[in-house]
Amino acid sequence: MTELAYPSGLPSGHGYVRLREIRDCLQPREVLRWRDLAVDGLCFDSKEARAGNLFFAIRGAKNDGSLYAQQAVAKGAVAVVAEEPLALPVPVLVVPSARQALADAARYYYRDPSRAVSVVGVTGTNGKTTTAHLIRACLQADRRQCGLLGTIAYEFGGRRIPASNTTPDPVRLQGYLREMADRYASACVMEVSSHSLDQERVRGVRFATAVFTNLTQDHLDYHGTMAAYGAAKARLFEGLAPGSTAVLNRDDPASALMAEAVPAGVRIVWFGLSPEADIRAENLQLGPDGTRFTLVMQNGGVEMFLRLVGLHNVHNALAAAAAALSLGASELTVASALEDARAVPGRLELVEAPVGLGGKVRTFVDYAHTPDALDKVCATLAELAEGKLHVVFGCGGDRDRGKRAPMAVAVARHAACAYLTSDNPRSEDPEAILDEVEKGFAGAAVEVRRIVDRSEAIRAAIGRAAAGDTVLIAGKGHETYQVFKDSVVPFDDRLEAARALAAREAGWLPR
Repeated sequence: MTELAYPSGLPSGHGYVRLREIRDCLQPREVLRWRDLAVDGLCFDSKEARAGNLFFAIRGAKNDGSLYAQQAVAKGAVAVVAEEPLALPVPVLVVPSARQALADAARYYYRDPSRAVSVVGVTGTNGKTTTAHLIRACLQADRRQCGLLGTIAYEFGGRRIPASNTTPDPVRLQGYLREMADRYASACVMEVSSHSLDQERVRGVRFATAVFTNLTQDHLDYHGTMAAYGAAKARLFEGLAPGSTAVLNRDDPASALMAEAVPAGVRIVWFGLSPEADIRAENLQLGPDGTRFTLVMQNGGVEMFLRLVGLHNVHNALAAAAAALSLGASELTVASALEDARAVPGRLELVEAPVGLGGKVRTFVDYAHTPDALDKVCATLAELAEGKLHVVFGCGGDRDRGKRAPMAVAVARHAACAYLTSDNPRSEDPEAILDEVEKGFAGAAVEVRRIVDRSEAIRAAIGRAAAGDTVLIAGKGHETYQVFKDSVVPFDDRLEAARALAAREAGWLPR
């Protein structure tokens, strides 16, 4: 099987439809060189085109798919969907939006799989991954087969595919959902990014439940303004059908925007610490190994211990509880599943120290890459740390430059020592990125060190930390690579931290 060409696992020659069926589905405004053909697969990247495919010429920010339509035809594409007439020797269906057409065609080609699978969509700036994993844990505890599509991986039917995007493209998305339906999965939890909403990737997916975690600054390089960013998130709720459920964060002001977008006939369930929340936490006791609190649901409260560290994870657990309950899971099942849950890879993940170190320096890896997320995780660890907090972080290149100094401001509020280093510099000069980040430390009473090499920065932080100190390595989380201008190299914060801890124990690191 070629994963790129046949995301649902259907081999060539199976599952085809007639071009006239897709024509009737898309209702193109013009059809050129018409003849009815068998369509075996959909694609929008000419590199992935295979014999029998229908190619969609999508206009992106950098590339225009119409320029690659001839290549797709040369590789066997039998027809093309485009936004303008193209001089090609195959049928061309001209539509107002190739993006929308791709989503509509994928939904038809894979037989509208979200009718057979209860799909839960999770959107928001921070917490999507942890919330999605917790929802899946609750549904699995309720003895349901449940797929997962998110930032780390796409998991279903015994398969685990490393994620290339938080939310897959429409062809893969509908194909994965079809495979879940064919394998008798009853539910799928998926992270829904603002990019995917803006780019119509989830168009046509029927969400049984939509969850909103929070809204803070991120992706302004793409959306331009916070208003546009929030509006993109709200599109998930605008598309909910009567009978579905919107799960909203009572503690986040941006939930008002999401609530306004919810259509009539859609139930709203609120979660949070507010006494007005339907699903809420009371009597919180934060600790270095988790949080004790009372989980209040419709039928009363349950005393529980959440093994995930930090107040933000309490919010994630409440969102997960509300979503699982909306799909009919029992309150006892939800509470038990949350108590059994463990940290998601790269989300405030404790790096185990080698034997003999005795936990003298607690080291965490976290994906926090926005000012708000970094502020929250630093606040959590600073409050729980016996000694000082050391933070290793950087900012990605070719991304929202406006959040670089605020990231430093967030660290300066809580850390004693900050180590500025490379994240994924991409095409930018790493030193120039750190120049912009460092501006946020102006006047702050925090020791700042610039070490561009991320491995060296991690070793320096762990080597200089005293017994009882805490080290946070932020920004990359679960990622196992670093992206530079001309290369992608293997790199794992967790592995580098473990090596540094072992070197510290052996006395190989300077203190």
